[in-house]
Amino acid sequence: MSNFLTLLKTFIKTTELTSAEKKRSKHFYKIMGTAVVLLIMIPAGLLVGIITYALTLGVMSYDGTTQGANVILHIISILSVIFGINVIINIFYFSNDIENLIPLPLKPREIVSAKFAYSLLSENIMEFILILGACAGFMCAHGFSATGIVASLIGILTVPIIPLAYCGIIAVIFMYFTHSVKNRDFLNKITGIGTAVLIVGSLVALVSVSGFNPEAIVSSLASADNGFLNVMNIIFPHIPLMMDSIAGDRAYLLILYLLANVVVVAIFLFLASKMYIKGVSDINTTKSKRSKSIAGQAIEKSVQKDIFASYLKKEFLVLFRTPPFFMDCIAINLLWPVFMAVIMILQGSTNFLSGVLTPYLAGDLKSITIITVSAVVISALVTAINSIASSSISREGKHFQFMRYIPVGLRTQINAKALASIIISGSVMVLYVIAFNVYCAILATTFNPFVFIVTPLIHIALSLICVVFVTYLGIFLDTINPKLVWDDEINALRGNYNTVINAAIIIAITAAICTISLVLLWIFSVEPAIINLGLVIVMCVLAVAAQKVCLKKGVANLEQIES
Repeated sequence: MSNFLTLLKTFIKTTELTSAEKKRSKHFYKIMGTAVVLLIMIPAGLLVGIITYALTLGVMSYDGTTQGANVILHIISILSVIFGINVIINIFYFSNDIENLIPLPLKPREIVSAKFAYSLLSENIMEFILILGACAGFMCAHGFSATGIVASLIGILTVPIIPLAYCGIIAVIFMYFTHSVKNRDFLNKITGIGTAVLIVGSLVALVSVSGFNPEAIVSSLASADNGFLNVMNIIFPHIPLMMDSIAGDRAYLLILYLLANVVVVAIFLFLASKMYIKGVSDINTTKSKRSKSIAGQAIEKSVQKDIFASYLKKEFLVLFRTPPFFMDCIAINLLWPVFMAVIMILQGSTNFLSGVLTPYLAGDLKSITIITVSAVVISALVTAINSIASSSISREGKHFQFMRYIPVGLRTQINAKALASIIISGSVMVLYVIAFNVYCAILATTFNPFVFIVTPLIHIALSLICVVFVTYLGIFLDTINPKLVWDDEINALRGNYNTVINAAIIIAITAAICTISLVLLWIFSVEPAIINLGLVIVMCVLAVAAQKVCLKKGVANLEQIES
């Protein structure tokens, strides 16, 4: 136990900000951390609570009890497995501390259990908040009890254990039987493909429940033969045990819940004690050698080619050839339309967009304005979430000094990083607009030139302006305190608070834009043309301001970073 605690403290301590980072950050993270909690975490928890509350009331009207909360917690658990498997493999097998830990007189289960606990604490903060929201929403609908409150408090901290233990079991078995597959890039590609398949499969399984019709979903969940819940209750047996203990005021169910967690973790640790050492031996821990050599290759060629073009090419190669960067920065942009397409196809002619688009296709200016505001919001959020800009400096890692000493100005490098983000994010937004208008053309019975020619051009222009604004804002935030100390590319992204801070700021800005636009449109009856013109002016001002601040203050921030 002492070795376990010592290792856990060490792992946690190594993730803290370095002295140089603390010096640079000053009060930045305190202020921005508060913004993240207020704008992302709390609203997400409240949203989950409201959905759980509504589902619980719905299933109770059909003589159900915990089915609504169960499905929410199952979805959270599925997401935990989907996003946890890659993290577990990298922390267990590809972190820099492996070569130092193995020679020490430590048992395999001590190493694995400490890494598991560290992963649980560091990767599931948001999940804890979502579970809190689900439990609070259920009890508000069903009622409070002493046992229910205790079970909820225990569940908030322990529900993620079994999903993460499943990730650990998959990881140790996979690595044990694949002795010839020890290259991190290859494994990241495999897990990335598997993650995409699981996401799409889970979405199809969930949305196919009664065509995503709210009333049909509630009645289906309350029935005893719901296939999705029956399967999920077998895969995650701790969820119904916990929720039944909260609903029924039965303490013995809480004991069974804890016992289920102990059994799954015990199985994981047993397999780890037998398989971990053999699986971790002779691993090729080289980290994306492409990323290291790409910069050198680009600069070598800069004698014959334009320097800016060479640096831009380097940025593209790093993003596309490094699997974690490709999955988290590039591929994620293509997942949103897939989700929307699956939902609309399964819903058929009654999908949630068809009714909203009727006045839009008829040329109603208010509806066109609402769609235009939506284009602004989607463009800004998608660009912020893909983290291409907000991790642009952090991706350099230990090669950051390369930026300082190559014969390329920092302004030029920042502009190249920005252009890479603008090209990728902007191309995606253009594809979104085209896909949206193709869908509208399928629904339309007549051709309206203003709707199908002028409006799409406005949407494309506004989307690109939004992309420029969010890109330079994200880069500027990453120059304030880039995460330069990381041992694998996944932690460069998921451990980078600048990405979350950028998303929080964009959420606040887009929420303000939506509120002001809708208030002007519906309450003060301002002409839609004036609102659209105002959106263009506001976004242009924000884009220009973000660029100027980034190129001036951002360069100064980079020059002040200690070697």
